[in-house]
Amino acid sequence: MKKTISLLLIFLLLFSLTSCAKPENEAQNSGTESKAEAQTTALDNSDTDATETPVTDKTSNESKILVVYFSWSGNLDKMAHWVADETGGDLVRVTAKETYPENYNDTADRAKNEVDNGIRPEINVDLTPEQMAQYDTVFFGFPVWWYDLPMCMWTFLESYDFSGKTIIPFFSHEGSSNGANSLSTVENLAKGATVKSDDALSIRGGEVASSQDTVIDWVKNLNY
Repeated sequence: MKKTISLLLIFLLLFSLTSCAKPENEAQNSGTESKAEAQTTALDNSDTDATETPVTDKTSNESKILVVYFSWSGNLDKMAHWVADETGGDLVRVTAKETYPENYNDTADRAKNEVDNGIRPEINVDLTPEQMAQYDTVFFGFPVWWYDLPMCMWTFLESYDFSGKTIIPFFSHEGSSNGANSLSTVENLAKGATVKSDDALSIRGGEVASSQDTVIDWVKNLNY
C-alpha cells in the first residue's frame, strides 16, 4: 500500500513539472518578442536626416495614388503613413543627399540659408519619371520651414512632370497654420497639376502624435 502511494506521488510530481514547463517557455518567448517589437518601434520613430534613407513602403503597380513626403522630426513620417494606410497609396520618402544635422538650430540655419539663396539640395527618392506617370493623385507632405516648403521639396517638384495630376498637400507647422507661402509654391512648381490647396491638411507639430483620427477623417472626407 505504501509503495502504491509513493508511486502515485511520484507520478503527480512529474505531471506537475511537465505542466509548468510550457507556460514558462511561452513567457520567455513572449518577453523576447516584446523586446524586439519595442526595438523596432524605437527605430521606426527615430526619424532624423542624419540616418535617413529613401523609403518606398509599397510597390503596387495597380495603385493610382502616391503619398510622397519629407520628414525631419518624424511628424510627417507619421502623417504620411496614416494617409497611405487609409488610401492604399504607394508611400515614398524624399531625403536630402547631404543629410540635415540632428541639431535643431543647425538644421534651422541651413534651411534658412537654402531658402534665402534659392538653393535646391540634391535629393534621394526612389521614384522614376516612368513610375510617377502612373499616378493620378499625389498626397504631398512636408513641414513648413521658414514660411515655405523645405527646399528639398522644391527639388522634388521640379524633377517630375505633374501634368494632369491632382496634388493634395498635408503639412505640419509651428505657427503658420495656413501654410504661409508653401501652398502657393506647390501651385507654382507643380506645373500642369490641379493643386487642392483649399483641402490641405494643417496640423501643429506638437499635436501630430495624437492626430491619427484627424488624418484618417480628413482622407475619408476627401472620398479616398
